[in-house]
Amino acid sequence: MDIGASIGPYVDRIGGIPESFSFVELALGEGERPLGAVDPGRIADRLAAGGFGAVVHLPYRQPIATPVEQIDAATHGYLDSVLETAAALGAETAVAHPRTRGSGHDHLVDRVAQLHDHGADHDVTVCFETVGHAGGLSLERVGEAAASADAAVCLDVGYAYLEAGVGGIESFLGSYADLVEHLHVHGARHRGDTHIPIGSGDVEYDSLGPVLHDASPATATVEVFTDDTDHLVDSAERFDAVCAAETGDGPTVSET
Repeated sequence: MDIGASIGPYVDRIGGIPESFSFVELALGEGERPLGAVDPGRIADRLAAGGFGAVVHLPYRQPIATPVEQIDAATHGYLDSVLETAAALGAETAVAHPRTRGSGHDHLVDRVAQLHDHGADHDVTVCFETVGHAGGLSLERVGEAAASADAAVCLDVGYAYLEAGVGGIESFLGSYADLVEHLHVHGARHRGDTHIPIGSGDVEYDSLGPVLHDASPATATVEVFTDDTDHLVDSAERFDAVCAAETGDGPTVSET
């Protein structure tokens, strides 16, 4: 599994990311980094200079499914432009929040499939993120929609743990592990803290290591919101250790 680091919209941070990471995940589009402020060629050069690949996080505020066709058409047209930009800077994976407003399951599945197809047009795999704890769809609904649309999933381990615990994640992976191609990993606390370093929260990564190892996603982003690279590296090492422990290649780590 390749491990990367989230930098949000702050492309200037690419040069400061340690070379131990395989890629960076950057946020593009409305609310993050407007497309007019993105120079794909320049970003691609920065990535190449650091030896990094790229994952893009699509804008997350807009629902991808509403009862109004004109709204959905405009949203998906815009997201297609973001995916085109993502491809131009070399990204092969993009993360989307499957938010919905006033739409039933079948309509949501249609919109998930549409966004998946937009990604495929640009050779970008769109992974739909499990953000139920943050007000999005529940784990099961994300799994059901992605499976029905033949789409991929980004399992946000911190959010999923706060939503459903170890048992809920194990159950989700028991049904949908084959769809999980990307992870977001971070520490979190039941009192509400999220995106903190692994090892400083309640998430039981020791218990989750074996099932995450077995799911074998291609990539995982350390989604810890800090510019302290020591915290990023330590989180990556801790996460890698709990996954490697299943094969007997490394130690385990408990969050405290």
